[in-house]
Amino acid sequence: MYAMKSSKKRKKAQTTVLPEELVLEILIRLPVKSLRRFKCVSKAWRTEISDPSFIRSHLQFSASRWEQNPSLLITPHTLDRAVQGENWPTTFSSNIRFYKWQQGASKTRLVHGRDFDGEFSSVCLFAYCDGLVLLPTDTKVYLFNPATRDVLTLPESSRDAMYGDVNLPVGFGRDPRTGMYKVVRSFFRSIDPETGIYDMGMEVCTVGGGGGSNPAPRWRETAADQPYPVAGWITAQSTNGGVYFVIDTSCLKPRPHGILRFCLTDETFSVTRLPDELDPEEFESYNLDVMHGELCLIGRRVGHSAERPLTIWALVEDDGATSLWEPRYMLYVTDLCHPIALIPSSGAGAGGVMVIWLTNKLYCYDLQSNELTVACELESLRFQRRRSGTFESAGKDAYFFNVIPYTESLVPLTALDGHLGH
Repeated sequence: MYAMKSSKKRKKAQTTVLPEELVLEILIRLPVKSLRRFKCVSKAWRTEISDPSFIRSHLQFSASRWEQNPSLLITPHTLDRAVQGENWPTTFSSNIRFYKWQQGASKTRLVHGRDFDGEFSSVCLFAYCDGLVLLPTDTKVYLFNPATRDVLTLPESSRDAMYGDVNLPVGFGRDPRTGMYKVVRSFFRSIDPETGIYDMGMEVCTVGGGGGSNPAPRWRETAADQPYPVAGWITAQSTNGGVYFVIDTSCLKPRPHGILRFCLTDETFSVTRLPDELDPEEFESYNLDVMHGELCLIGRRVGHSAERPLTIWALVEDDGATSLWEPRYMLYVTDLCHPIALIPSSGAGAGGVMVIWLTNKLYCYDLQSNELTVACELESLRFQRRRSGTFESAGKDAYFFNVIPYTESLVPLTALDGHLGH
């Protein structure tokens, strides 16, 4: 009898211990919300989930999952009041909300929200990298990780001679050599009264070095000045260690046939030549976007018929001295748009669907049939309210929408001990 009881106790006390490698494989597949809770399970789990190598592995898995089932982050921007005669409103609400949307959904889920209580009055397009979102405004620059609900207000700078008058051109990306994130912002020094050409400089703020022995984030001016002025109100695009700005060619003679590239590694400037086939009359009428890690230029080619289809070029080579653009897609749409994602074809044939954003609508463009269908009318989408959890549409209250790809990330906005690897 005693032996039988002891055997039962031993069986009851036995537990299955999973190998550490298997536990990690499970953890990197979990959403950020779950991982934040699991940090409280034990000190060992908190250390593991906060480790830079785990953060990078989790990000890579999230990115690969996004390739198959893209999700978007949508932010409606409303006005506190309307002012007649403004080229771009200066009365935007400082209440920022991030909503997650996936194809086919009529509702969006609130991921994160923050009210900045009038700290700014104008906004423009977001920049994004590795799940982090950069909000440029007419006064300050803010960096978010919507998944972890962290917000970082970057320090102010006294270098800009037009502070508050214009949204400064801002870019944001990851330095592939150090793994650190850098925010890059151009600023105005002066204007030549005879030529109308602005004298502009560039400043950099490295994010993630604010803990331990590292100094707090601060703006520092680059050693070399940018060779050309860049266009205000246009957010730069970043990929593969470079930040790309649109050059302000309005007063330049001759006009440069290129865009300005800032290298995040050595912080030098170069000019990336535009596609030779780009219509020279369209030099100021093109969009730059990043789609699946490639810089894309959307514009019209020389010599096309009256239908004027759009061409999407992908930058496949750019080493600072030479650049090579490859024409990838033709879109039979009338207005410039923003390509966001490619959804692979489920069948054996080529093609697939491209998700594009145009003003207040998202479209699906069939690359084989050239058929354009509305995937979502942003004004009709139902957005989750912060407090009640109910859903209602933005309707006509939204002046415009920010739409960016959304990959969940654990990347912190504070000190990155050991950085995030390579």
